[in-house]
Amino acid sequence: MNRYVRQEIFIGKNSQKKLENSKVCIVGVGALGTLSASLLVRAGIKELVLIDRDYIELDNLQRQHLFTEKDVGKLKVEVAKARLNEINSDIKITSIFDNLDHTNIDLIKSSVVLDCTDNFETRFLINDYCSLNKIHWIHASAVRSKGYVLNVFPGGPCFNCVFANLNAFGNCESLGVLSSITSLISSVQVSECLKVLISDKFEKSLMSFDLSDNQFDKIKIGKGDCSVCSGNYEYLSGNKVSKIINLCGRKSYIVYSKNKINDLKKLFKGIVDYGSAFRYKEITVFRDKVLIKADSKKKALSLFNKYLG
Repeated sequence: MNRYVRQEIFIGKNSQKKLENSKVCIVGVGALGTLSASLLVRAGIKELVLIDRDYIELDNLQRQHLFTEKDVGKLKVEVAKARLNEINSDIKITSIFDNLDHTNIDLIKSSVVLDCTDNFETRFLINDYCSLNKIHWIHASAVRSKGYVLNVFPGGPCFNCVFANLNAFGNCESLGVLSSITSLISSVQVSECLKVLISDKFEKSLMSFDLSDNQFDKIKIGKGDCSVCSGNYEYLSGNKVSKIINLCGRKSYIVYSKNKINDLKKLFKGIVDYGSAFRYKEITVFRDKVLIKADSKKKALSLFNKYLG
């Protein structure tokens, strides 16, 4: 029996074949990324790449679809890959446990990139890379009861054109977020992704949703006086990398630092060894950065100096 028969009735056999020859990369396997990944493997794409640098915590379970209580402490990408393979074993799924930055951004090369990330610096990096390489990507974000979806496509306004004033946006760490809005936003993001993969009839406006009053708006956008559209890729070149980045959705920070992983593993007792990285108490150490769980930037830097300074 054709597992995609109900979908195929609606989109047609030719469109289904297009999906079965497509590759999608999801950056961020959290509230948005887990559901978007699930919907895509059920739709029958050919290949899925998952990129994330975190492990599962108890408070993730309120909104992150592929995880259960028994998964707490495990890597998000590995658990997600296993669950997704159970849903559809025909799809090639690649899981990458790392923090995306300008040194490894080529990992996202695909038919479409889905932004399910937790910080603006990574989004601007994705924007630089996709603008340069003419790759369609779809931004999605949610905070409180509100959410946004934006197609960023070759020749159109880029992310930098639209989101110049970052102070206008809060984050789900300080303001919280409903699981219902993340589910809605993921569904819209994947719907747009399917449109991109099978046709050119995707939404070109910024879509805004607010479940507090069931409000939906489409905001017309245009190109601005934008450095990225002029060919200046500061995030991609590494010229605009912050020393420390605050992550949305958890009390966590990324601190950039060159680390000799194998040497450091010998210094700490009771580490969780991930091979290319390791976790010790509140810190996860990668080759060139450290993920730190802390209540504040000051505390994060204090922990960094305590263990690695």
